Amino acid sequence: MYRSYTLQFDGASSGNPGPAGAGAVLLSEDGTVLYRFREGLGYQTNNVAEYRALILGLKQAIRKGYMNITIQGDSQLVINQFQGSWKINNVHLRNLRDEALELRNSFRSFRIQHIPREYNTEADAQANRAINLRG
Repeated sequence: MYRSYTLQFDGASSGNPGPAGAGAVLLSEDGTVLYRFREGLGYQTNNVAEYRALILGLKQAIRKGYMNITIQGDSQLVINQFQGSWKINNVHLRNLRDEALELRNSFRSFRIQHIPREYNTEADAQANRAINLRG
């Protein structure tokens, strides 16, 4: 049996669009924070920031060798578009979704699920800190 890890992601935009950041955290099976990731995105919408946070987390998990992952985020838009249950009209968001889908293929096991905002506070904190980083 392989160990499974949790990747939580969140994006933030001050103004929507406005200065934006992406944040993600990688958690062990017992919920211990193993890694925190953040990236400044410059001037973006909140939806772009959410996708960029997902992509940031996936790339970092792959880079660090975590191949069994459960993704959690509080963006219903990203989760539902990623799973194919919601349509994507925006070409830029579709391209970001496609990039995330491509990254999914690098994992041995992969699940994605929506979680309430109050359970995503660590990723949210990273995203808000990232707003101040240069994009």
